Amino acid sequence: MIDFIQVSKQFGTQDVLKSVTFRINAGDRVGIVGPNGAGKSTLFGLISGDVHADKGDIVLPKNTRIGYLHQQLNPHAVDRNLLAYTEDSIPELRTIPARIHELEAQMETFSPLEKERALKQIGNLQHEFEHLGGYEMRTRAEAALCGLGFHVAEFDKPFAAFSGGWQMRAELARTLIANPDLLMLDEPSNFLDLPAVEWLQKFLRAYEGTMLLISHDRFLLRSLATATLEIAGGNATRYQGGYDYYLKEREERIIHQLAAKKNQDREREQIESFVRRFRAKSTKATQVQSRIKQLEKMEIIEAPAAVANLSKIRIGDPPHSGHEIIRLEQAGVTYDQKRWIFKDLDVQINRGEKVALVGYNGMGKTTLLRTLAGALQPSAGKRVLGHKVVVGYQSQDFAETMPPEKSVFHIVKDQCPTASEGDVRKLLGGFGFSGDAIGKQCEILSGGEKIRLAFARLFINPPNFLLLDEPTTHLDVNGREALESALKAYKGAICVVSHDVTFVRNIAEHIIAIDDAGVTRYPGGYDYYLEKVAERGAGSVEQGAGGAAASPTTAAKPAERGKDARKVRAQQREAEAALRKVEKQIEKLTEEQAALTNEMMSRRDADFASINIRLAKIQSEIKSLEAEWETIAESL
Repeated sequence: MIDFIQVSKQFGTQDVLKSVTFRINAGDRVGIVGPNGAGKSTLFGLISGDVHADKGDIVLPKNTRIGYLHQQLNPHAVDRNLLAYTEDSIPELRTIPARIHELEAQMETFSPLEKERALKQIGNLQHEFEHLGGYEMRTRAEAALCGLGFHVAEFDKPFAAFSGGWQMRAELARTLIANPDLLMLDEPSNFLDLPAVEWLQKFLRAYEGTMLLISHDRFLLRSLATATLEIAGGNATRYQGGYDYYLKEREERIIHQLAAKKNQDREREQIESFVRRFRAKSTKATQVQSRIKQLEKMEIIEAPAAVANLSKIRIGDPPHSGHEIIRLEQAGVTYDQKRWIFKDLDVQINRGEKVALVGYNGMGKTTLLRTLAGALQPSAGKRVLGHKVVVGYQSQDFAETMPPEKSVFHIVKDQCPTASEGDVRKLLGGFGFSGDAIGKQCEILSGGEKIRLAFARLFINPPNFLLLDEPTTHLDVNGREALESALKAYKGAICVVSHDVTFVRNIAEHIIAIDDAGVTRYPGGYDYYLEKVAERGAGSVEQGAGGAAASPTTAAKPAERGKDARKVRAQQREAEAALRKVEKQIEKLTEEQAALTNEMMSRRDADFASINIRLAKIQSEIKSLEAEWETIAESL
């Protein structure tokens, strides 16, 4: 277990942590949440030893192997290829073989007794090598790299030749395959696309150690965390349940805490009033002193940390346009006239449609988005914009296009010089900037504020076709939910690229997928897309059951193919039903686990022995069910 005991940490004048005390038990899967800048990454630094506490104690079990994925890439020279770098994830796997070879080389000079000891030592070293996964590390590395979007052909490519985002993926794979006792992941989905996020979620569900996850990704938090630790206002509050439990319990806790503070404030006011009235009267001196001591002994109830302002984004109605927003006809893009990012593409987006582009990074999502936006002209074919269509395009580097020295007001005003000051102020108010906030310089704004400012700049000339490239990257959970709400209410057409599964699931009504097979449009949301991809995968497995895909001359008859397909679909439905059953069992056990833990913490007369026995049994049952879930999921 990990114990924080009255730990304090200060940076300059900011109290990041103020006398926090909490415990993380072995096997816990803890989601670390809180607003940006609250101290979540500092918490990881304290555990790893990279940061030292000003006060208090941090207790970790001895010899704990820690896997720590930092939010930012640690720059260091690497002269190995991708696979060699990734599989070199446990230092002991380098030193153990060297020690074995050293003992074997010295064997001839040893006495019989020394040989016996050396052989025993070699046996222990080989056992440790096997226990650490030395014989399967390459296989683990290959599987993790493929799951995170690398191609096998890239395994021999120098690690240093990859971009920062892909190096971060390799770092993630390297951290995961080490199978540490304690896994600490700081925003692991920041550089991932949707397929890689899905793979990561499945991998982490099967991980059996203690996991701490800092993330704004609600999909990962909801599906992985069994406990939640909130860092806010210098405090650390543990909730004995996952993300949805935390949201509900936090709201109730804030209500109770505010009521308690209100009652205490009323009581203090009454006591202070008594002291003020009778302080000068000698006949009341004893009572006054008693009241003063009562005030001094009273433990002040602090107001709960303010819930981060959702800064609701209010987007006005878009101008009217024709039914067809945009059309690509036989379009293609190439940068070198040799390799085509896409070719012969026909795509049409109509008024009011909300479309998400999905696929692995490097497949051309941003290129297609830029082509639709008109920022990139097609190398072949044509782009046809609909009647009265006004394009609003926000790229990934939107922050770099806003002058850092300019104020919020002038950044928007410069975009539309003819707009009146009143109109600019009204628009900025709708995006959460009011009063003195419009005078802030862009360079001091937070990531979330810059996102809102970028939207305000877009909507000073209201578009009816909105194209957004990774709009949630700099937003915390509250900011993502605010943007989500605004885009769902927006009546114009939207085309978005995002790695946030929940965001895409809640926004998109149509999916355009880009993969090795080309560009495919799915007339449904993200879950519909996943369902169709699963069906296509089942069909591919069926077609290739004998090895390569069947040729036209050896293919089964249509009736046989239909029968086999129905059989596969029936098996798939059975597996999906079994999967849902296991998930419900896990959910039920998790709820019981949280209730029992809460009982231990809140009741002094609880039967601790019986509860601990039941908790151990629940943990065992959950592990068994998770293994069953993984088996069924793999079969699907």
